[in-house]
Amino acid sequence: MSGPASSLPLDRSWQHPGLDSFAEAGLFRYGRSFREVVLTARGRLCYLATPYSKLSINDDGVWCPAASLDCSSKAARCARALALEGVTAISPIVQAVEMIHADAVAQTMDPLDDDFWTVWCWPLLNLADAVIVPQIDGWAESNGIWAEVRVALM
Repeated sequence: MSGPASSLPLDRSWQHPGLDSFAEAGLFRYGRSFREVVLTARGRLCYLATPYSKLSINDDGVWCPAASLDCSSKAARCARALALEGVTAISPIVQAVEMIHADAVAQTMDPLDDDFWTVWCWPLLNLADAVIVPQIDGWAESNGIWAEVRVALM
């Protein structure tokens, strides 16, 4: 692939100048108000990209069920607010966290397996018309959100 999207680095870089061409084309909007997001997203299938991996661990770097549920709850509140405004936003975090917690006894799913969850999320991302990144604490440090935005722009 060539063009502006291919110039976006794999490593997270929200200040990368390559994003400017997407902004100029109206494909990337940064720092929009909730109202602006609603007006742009209404009637479209939207992918809700919210932080998880770095926020779902405890101080020892071990996955924490309570922190995981907190990530899901924050994503669900965003999806709810959007739904009440007529925006259909799918949240892979809400669904994945429910699956992970339903699997607590069997423990066949690793909540921090980036490769597994990336493959699982991609079909949802590919079906979406837009990606919404709410300003939940941790979004700017999320490598997963960067990857999702980068792929969506490509």
